[in-house]
Amino acid sequence: MADRLWIGGSSGVWTLAANWSPATVPVAADDVYITGGSANIDSIDQNTIALGRLVVGTGYSGSIGSGGALHIDAASLDYSGQGSTANFKGTYTTVTVQDTSTSETALKLDGSSDTIATVRILGGKGTVTLAADCEITGTIEQIGASGVTTIVSNGITLTTVDVLCDSGKLQLNEPPTNLTVFGGDVDALLDTGTITAVDIYGGRLRWSPTAACTITTLTVYSGTFDSRNSSTPQFTVTNATVHEAGIIDERSGLANASWASPVQMEGGRLMFDIGRTVTLA
Repeated sequence: MADRLWIGGSSGVWTLAANWSPATVPVAADDVYITGGSANIDSIDQNTIALGRLVVGTGYSGSIGSGGALHIDAASLDYSGQGSTANFKGTYTTVTVQDTSTSETALKLDGSSDTIATVRILGGKGTVTLAADCEITGTIEQIGASGVTTIVSNGITLTTVDVLCDSGKLQLNEPPTNLTVFGGDVDALLDTGTITAVDIYGGRLRWSPTAACTITTLTVYSGTFDSRNSSTPQFTVTNATVHEAGIIDERSGLANASWASPVQMEGGRLMFDIGRTVTLA
Protein backbone atom coordinates (compact mmCIF):
# COMPACT_ATOMS: atom_id res chain seq x y z
CA MET A 1 0.00 0.00 0.00
CA ALA A 2 1.39 3.40 -1.04
CA ASP A 3 0.29 6.93 -1.95
CA ARG A 4 0.38 7.74 -5.68
CA LEU A 5 0.12 11.33 -6.93
CA TRP A 6 -0.91 12.07 -10.52
CA ILE A 7 1.55 14.48 -12.20
CA GLY A 8 0.59 13.76 -15.81
CA GLY A 9 1.58 16.51 -18.25
CA SER A 10 0.53 16.31 -21.87
CA SER A 11 -0.03 12.56 -21.66
CA GLY A 12 -3.19 11.18 -20.09
CA VAL A 13 -2.10 7.54 -20.03
CA TRP A 14 -2.92 5.98 -16.65
CA THR A 15 -0.42 3.15 -17.10
CA LEU A 16 2.56 5.42 -17.86
CA ALA A 17 4.85 5.43 -14.81
CA ALA A 18 6.14 8.93 -15.61
CA ASN A 19 2.65 10.30 -14.93
CA TRP A 20 2.93 9.33 -11.25
CA SER A 21 4.95 10.33 -8.23
CA PRO A 22 6.66 8.13 -7.17
CA ALA A 23 7.15 6.93 -10.76
CA THR A 24 5.13 3.75 -10.38
CA VAL A 25 1.71 2.89 -11.81
CA PRO A 26 -0.86 2.38 -9.00
CA VAL A 27 -1.45 -1.18 -7.84
CA ALA A 28 -3.98 -2.82 -5.53
CA ALA A 29 -4.58 -1.12 -2.14
CA ASP A 30 -2.76 2.08 -3.16
CA ASP A 31 -4.28 5.48 -2.33
CA VAL A 32 -4.41 7.58 -5.50
CA TYR A 33 -4.58 11.39 -5.53
CA ILE A 34 -5.38 13.41 -8.64
CA THR A 35 -5.22 16.92 -7.23
CA GLY A 36 -3.64 19.12 -9.90
CA GLY A 37 -3.11 19.61 -13.61
CA SER A 38 -5.40 19.73 -16.61
CA ALA A 39 -4.28 16.81 -18.79
CA ASN A 40 -7.25 14.62 -19.70
CA ILE A 41 -6.98 11.07 -18.34
CA ASP A 42 -7.78 8.43 -20.93
CA SER A 43 -10.40 5.71 -20.67
CA ILE A 44 -8.82 2.46 -19.56
CA ASP A 45 -9.83 -0.85 -17.99
CA GLN A 46 -8.01 -1.42 -14.68
CA ASN A 47 -10.78 -3.52 -13.15
CA THR A 48 -8.35 -6.09 -11.76
CA ILE A 49 -7.06 -3.42 -9.36
CA ALA A 50 -8.90 -2.39 -6.18
CA LEU A 51 -7.47 0.83 -4.75
CA GLY A 52 -7.80 1.97 -1.17
CA ARG A 53 -8.83 5.55 -1.96
CA LEU A 54 -9.28 7.37 -5.23
CA VAL A 55 -9.35 11.14 -4.69
CA VAL A 56 -9.92 13.73 -7.44
CA GLY A 57 -9.44 17.20 -5.91
CA THR A 58 -10.51 20.71 -6.83
CA GLY A 59 -7.10 21.49 -8.32
CA TYR A 60 -7.65 19.07 -11.19
CA SER A 61 -9.43 20.62 -14.20
CA GLY A 62 -9.11 17.93 -16.84
CA SER A 63 -11.65 15.37 -18.02
CA ILE A 64 -11.51 11.70 -17.03
CA GLY A 65 -12.67 8.87 -19.26
CA SER A 66 -14.27 11.13 -21.86
CA GLY A 67 -14.04 8.37 -24.47
CA GLY A 68 -15.65 5.73 -22.28
CA ALA A 69 -14.80 5.31 -18.61
CA LEU A 70 -11.92 4.83 -16.22
CA HIS A 71 -12.69 1.35 -14.91
CA ILE A 72 -11.06 0.79 -11.53
CA ASP A 73 -12.34 -0.34 -8.13
CA ALA A 74 -11.71 1.47 -4.84
CA ALA A 75 -12.96 1.38 -1.28
CA SER A 76 -13.82 5.08 -1.66
CA LEU A 77 -14.08 7.53 -4.55
CA ASP A 78 -13.96 11.20 -3.51
CA TYR A 79 -14.66 13.45 -6.47
CA SER A 80 -14.29 17.27 -6.49
CA GLY A 81 -12.81 17.70 -9.97
CA GLN A 82 -13.36 20.87 -11.96
CA GLY A 83 -13.38 19.31 -15.44
CA SER A 84 -16.35 19.25 -17.78
CA THR A 85 -16.83 15.49 -17.56
CA ALA A 86 -15.71 12.46 -15.59
CA ASN A 87 -16.76 8.88 -16.28
CA PHE A 88 -15.96 6.16 -13.75
CA LYS A 89 -16.85 2.50 -13.67
CA GLY A 90 -16.13 0.27 -10.69
CA THR A 91 -17.14 -1.18 -7.35
CA TYR A 92 -16.98 1.35 -4.51
CA THR A 93 -18.04 1.25 -0.88
CA THR A 94 -18.56 5.03 -0.80
CA VAL A 95 -18.71 7.68 -3.51
CA THR A 96 -18.63 11.30 -2.30
CA VAL A 97 -19.14 14.24 -4.66
CA GLN A 98 -18.59 17.88 -3.68
CA ASP A 99 -17.16 21.20 -4.91
CA THR A 100 -17.62 20.43 -8.62
CA SER A 101 -18.02 23.52 -10.82
CA THR A 102 -19.41 22.64 -14.22
CA SER A 103 -22.70 23.20 -16.01
CA GLU A 104 -22.21 19.85 -17.73
CA THR A 105 -21.87 16.29 -16.47
CA ALA A 106 -19.77 16.63 -13.35
CA LEU A 107 -19.65 12.88 -12.81
CA LYS A 108 -21.10 9.75 -14.43
CA LEU A 109 -20.94 6.39 -12.65
CA ASP A 110 -21.33 3.35 -14.86
CA GLY A 111 -21.65 -0.22 -13.69
CA SER A 112 -21.53 -3.52 -15.61
CA SER A 113 -21.52 -6.01 -12.72
CA ASP A 114 -20.13 -3.36 -10.33
CA THR A 115 -21.83 -2.21 -7.13
CA ILE A 116 -21.78 0.98 -5.07
CA ALA A 117 -22.94 0.90 -1.46
CA THR A 118 -23.34 4.62 -0.70
CA VAL A 119 -23.47 7.71 -2.90
CA ARG A 120 -23.23 11.11 -1.19
CA ILE A 121 -23.60 14.38 -3.13
CA LEU A 122 -22.58 17.12 -0.71
CA GLY A 123 -22.25 20.21 -2.89
CA GLY A 124 -20.95 21.57 -6.16
CA LYS A 125 -22.55 22.16 -9.55
CA GLY A 126 -23.45 20.14 -12.61
CA THR A 127 -25.09 16.78 -13.22
CA VAL A 128 -24.30 13.53 -11.44
CA THR A 129 -25.60 10.51 -13.35
CA LEU A 130 -25.98 7.03 -11.88
CA ALA A 131 -26.20 4.99 -15.07
CA ALA A 132 -28.61 2.17 -15.88
CA ASP A 133 -26.01 -0.56 -15.45
CA CYS A 134 -25.11 0.47 -11.88
CA GLU A 135 -26.26 -1.34 -8.77
CA ILE A 136 -26.67 0.69 -5.57
CA THR A 137 -26.96 -1.35 -2.38
CA GLY A 138 -27.23 1.20 0.46
CA THR A 139 -28.08 4.90 0.32
CA ILE A 140 -28.19 7.87 -2.02
CA GLU A 141 -27.88 11.18 -0.16
CA GLN A 142 -28.04 14.66 -1.69
CA ILE A 143 -27.29 17.19 1.05
CA GLY A 144 -26.33 20.85 0.70
CA ALA A 145 -26.10 20.48 -3.07
CA SER A 146 -28.39 23.20 -4.40
CA GLY A 147 -26.46 23.48 -7.70
CA VAL A 148 -26.52 19.76 -8.50
CA THR A 149 -28.93 17.67 -10.55
CA THR A 150 -28.67 13.96 -9.78
CA ILE A 151 -30.17 11.47 -12.23
CA VAL A 152 -30.95 7.94 -11.05
CA SER A 153 -31.33 6.34 -14.46
CA ASN A 154 -34.08 4.11 -15.75
CA GLY A 155 -32.96 0.48 -15.47
CA ILE A 156 -30.59 0.98 -12.54
CA THR A 157 -30.71 -1.68 -9.82
CA LEU A 158 -31.59 -0.31 -6.38
CA THR A 159 -31.20 -3.06 -3.79
CA THR A 160 -32.87 -2.03 -0.51
CA VAL A 161 -31.85 1.59 -1.06
CA ASP A 162 -32.86 4.63 1.00
CA VAL A 163 -32.81 7.98 -0.79
CA LEU A 164 -32.54 11.33 1.02
CA CYS A 165 -32.64 14.79 -0.58
CA ASP A 166 -32.54 18.23 1.04
CA SER A 167 -31.50 20.45 -1.88
CA GLY A 168 -30.92 20.66 -5.62
CA LYS A 169 -32.73 18.44 -8.10
CA LEU A 170 -33.06 14.69 -7.98
CA GLN A 171 -34.61 12.63 -10.78
CA LEU A 172 -35.71 9.13 -9.78
CA ASN A 173 -36.44 6.71 -12.61
CA GLU A 174 -36.52 3.60 -10.42
CA PRO A 175 -38.16 3.19 -6.99
CA PRO A 176 -35.99 3.12 -3.84
CA THR A 177 -37.17 1.30 -0.75
CA ASN A 178 -37.66 4.55 1.20
CA LEU A 179 -37.59 8.21 0.13
CA THR A 180 -37.10 11.17 2.48
CA VAL A 181 -37.37 14.74 1.18
CA PHE A 182 -36.23 17.66 3.35
CA GLY A 183 -35.94 20.16 0.49
CA GLY A 184 -35.16 20.62 -3.17
CA ASP A 185 -37.12 19.21 -6.10
CA VAL A 186 -37.48 15.46 -6.50
CA ASP A 187 -38.98 14.15 -9.74
CA ALA A 188 -40.26 10.58 -9.54
CA LEU A 189 -40.68 9.32 -13.11
CA LEU A 190 -41.34 5.69 -12.27
CA ASP A 191 -42.75 3.12 -14.66
CA THR A 192 -43.20 0.35 -12.09
CA GLY A 193 -42.62 -0.67 -8.48
CA THR A 194 -43.38 0.19 -4.86
CA ILE A 195 -41.84 2.67 -2.43
CA THR A 196 -42.40 1.50 1.12
CA ALA A 197 -42.25 4.91 2.83
CA VAL A 198 -42.22 8.47 1.52
CA ASP A 199 -41.61 11.15 4.17
CA ILE A 200 -41.71 14.82 3.09
CA TYR A 201 -40.41 17.47 5.50
CA GLY A 202 -39.96 20.24 2.94
CA GLY A 203 -39.38 20.89 -0.75
CA ARG A 204 -41.47 19.26 -3.45
CA LEU A 205 -41.91 15.69 -4.61
CA ARG A 206 -43.20 15.74 -8.18
CA TRP A 207 -44.89 12.37 -8.48
CA SER A 208 -45.05 11.75 -12.23
CA PRO A 209 -45.20 7.98 -12.82
CA THR A 210 -45.91 6.72 -16.31
CA ALA A 211 -47.32 3.35 -15.22
CA ALA A 212 -49.07 1.88 -12.20
CA CYS A 213 -46.97 2.02 -9.04
CA THR A 214 -47.53 2.21 -5.29
CA ILE A 215 -46.55 4.18 -2.19
CA THR A 216 -47.25 2.09 0.91
CA THR A 217 -47.02 4.97 3.43
CA LEU A 218 -46.97 8.66 2.50
CA THR A 219 -46.42 11.23 5.26
CA VAL A 220 -46.29 14.94 4.42
CA TYR A 221 -45.06 16.98 7.39
CA SER A 222 -44.21 20.07 5.34
CA GLY A 223 -43.63 20.71 1.66
CA THR A 224 -45.66 19.27 -1.20
CA PHE A 225 -46.60 15.95 -2.72
CA ASP A 226 -47.43 17.06 -6.27
CA SER A 227 -48.93 14.55 -8.70
CA ARG A 228 -50.39 17.08 -11.14
CA ASN A 229 -48.11 15.88 -13.96
CA SER A 230 -48.73 12.16 -13.50
CA SER A 231 -49.94 10.45 -16.66
CA THR A 232 -50.38 6.87 -15.47
CA PRO A 233 -53.92 5.41 -15.55
CA GLN A 234 -53.65 4.84 -11.80
CA PHE A 235 -51.20 4.97 -8.92
CA THR A 236 -51.96 3.80 -5.39
CA VAL A 237 -51.21 5.31 -1.99
CA THR A 238 -52.06 2.74 0.67
CA ASN A 239 -51.74 5.00 3.75
CA ALA A 240 -51.42 8.79 3.77
CA THR A 241 -51.07 11.39 6.54
CA VAL A 242 -50.88 15.16 6.10
CA HIS A 243 -49.57 17.38 8.89
CA GLU A 244 -50.06 21.09 9.52
CA ALA A 245 -47.59 22.45 6.93
CA GLY A 246 -48.08 19.67 4.37
CA ILE A 247 -49.79 19.78 0.98
CA ILE A 248 -51.10 17.03 -1.28
CA ASP A 249 -51.96 18.30 -4.77
CA GLU A 250 -53.28 15.60 -7.11
CA ARG A 251 -55.02 17.85 -9.65
CA SER A 252 -53.86 16.08 -12.82
CA GLY A 253 -57.33 16.11 -14.31
CA LEU A 254 -57.19 12.32 -14.60
CA ALA A 255 -58.47 11.40 -11.13
CA ASN A 256 -55.75 8.76 -11.25
CA ALA A 257 -54.77 8.61 -7.58
CA SER A 258 -56.19 5.67 -5.65
CA TRP A 259 -56.25 6.32 -1.88
CA ALA A 260 -56.63 2.83 -0.42
CA SER A 261 -57.34 4.05 3.12
CA PRO A 262 -58.82 7.26 4.54
CA VAL A 263 -56.34 10.13 4.34
CA GLN A 264 -55.32 11.07 7.89
CA MET A 265 -55.59 14.85 8.35
CA GLU A 266 -53.47 16.40 11.09
CA GLY A 267 -53.69 19.76 9.34
CA GLY A 268 -52.36 20.96 6.00
CA ARG A 269 -54.13 21.09 2.64
CA LEU A 270 -55.45 18.57 0.11
CA MET A 271 -56.26 19.61 -3.46
CA PHE A 272 -58.11 16.98 -5.47
CA ASP A 273 -59.47 16.68 -8.99
CA ILE A 274 -63.00 18.06 -9.45
CA GLY A 275 -65.69 15.48 -8.78
CA ARG A 276 -63.52 13.23 -6.65
CA THR A 277 -64.80 11.46 -3.54
CA VAL A 278 -62.04 10.98 -1.00
CA THR A 279 -62.44 9.71 2.54
CA LEU A 280 -60.67 11.72 5.24
CA ALA A 281 -59.98 10.88 8.87
